[in-house]
Amino acid sequence: MNRIVLDRRFRVWRYGVSHSQLLLHAHAEGADADHLNVLFEDVRAVKLRSSYQPLILAPAANPVREDILAFADMPERHQHRYLSLTLSTRPEAGFVLCARATVLAVDRTNDETPIHPWPDGARVIHTLRRDDQAS
Repeated sequence: MNRIVLDRRFRVWRYGVSHSQLLLHAHAEGADADHLNVLFEDVRAVKLRSSYQPLILAPAANPVREDILAFADMPERHQHRYLSLTLSTRPEAGFVLCARATVLAVDRTNDETPIHPWPDGARVIHTLRRDDQAS
């Protein structure tokens, strides 16, 4: 899996422990036709800043992946199911350990954004799963 660079300002919009979801949102500005949402599902661990510009999603290679799994206290028998992503920024990268991450484009006229992480009419730009990430 290659890294994904989203050259917009993303903010942490919602983190629901009960649904294990994290939503990062970039509001459409200027000539942008769409809002962008990044929805992380089945989230097991996070380390976040309040905003990212740009947002760079990159697969965590070992030993960083091993550190993330240890931080999450993830049993070895379940580790194969989870995607370890770094959220690159300076001075220190954040991370998300999740089952899936989806980047969505939502028309800027859609009034449901960002109330709903995946509103009607949203277009999938990228979907990241553990199967896409090398160990």
